[in-house]
Amino acid sequence: MSAGFELFDLTGRTALVTGGSTGLGYHMARGLLKSGATVVIAARRESLLKEAADKLAEEAPQGNVDIATIDLQDRSSISDLAAATIDKFGGVDIFVGNAGADLFEPVDAITDERMDQIFQINVMANVALTRAFLPRMRQQKWGRLIYSSSTTSVRGSAQEGMSLYTAAKSAMNAFARTAAAETGHDNITVNTIVLGMYWTDMLREHLKLVEGAAGREAVQGFELSFAGMTAAGRLGDCIEIEGAVQLLASDAGSYITGTNFAVDGGMSSMLRPNAPKAERLLYS
Repeated sequence: MSAGFELFDLTGRTALVTGGSTGLGYHMARGLLKSGATVVIAARRESLLKEAADKLAEEAPQGNVDIATIDLQDRSSISDLAAATIDKFGGVDIFVGNAGADLFEPVDAITDERMDQIFQINVMANVALTRAFLPRMRQQKWGRLIYSSSTTSVRGSAQEGMSLYTAAKSAMNAFARTAAAETGHDNITVNTIVLGMYWTDMLREHLKLVEGAAGREAVQGFELSFAGMTAAGRLGDCIEIEGAVQLLASDAGSYITGTNFAVDGGMSSMLRPNAPKAERLLYS
């Protein structure tokens, strides 16, 4: 670790990042690896995990990367991952609950089954893994709990069909605030990261579909509309999440807890216009 950055050093710490094989989760894992942590990336598809692990080992050799498969809809899979991680590493010092799922359906179309699914993935899985890893954190008087949230959890979304996803992310915001109050005396910090729009591979693929359905002009309209919703005037690059995770996961962020930590280019602080036509096409 370079001189002056010792507080960001995570050498000797073990982290688990769900949804760590692609997109923002990949970059969260990369940031932790750059700080020297051992990082377990967990996701459903083993092939993607292996590809990501090989790439991470090249890009961030400061740490050590491991992989684990998990299906967040399956409670036994969650229990198995927690047990295997504790058995192999003795536990987890840093848990990043990044994996999530959304549902683009109007309120009157939501079924009980889909409601259970969205809350299981976005809320219950995070709570279950937190419960499993918390004893070690309490015992050693050090721990970091970080959950991915969304601007829609702190601002209403003009996009149709976001109510259930928003409710799930809002639940994690509330959980983090209260968990922070319960665990702070054990030197454990608990925060959510409020995410805005980023140039992920998934977004780029979606925009290709939009371009095929509505033309390049619709894609340009989408980009301009979302850029206009931010104070920064642009969508985020995935690498920009790495520093935020390094801060919240390390001693540099030891006095940051119970917050909805916005890394969204100012989107959550802006007044938002109605969803542009291209945005509705994107999720139709």
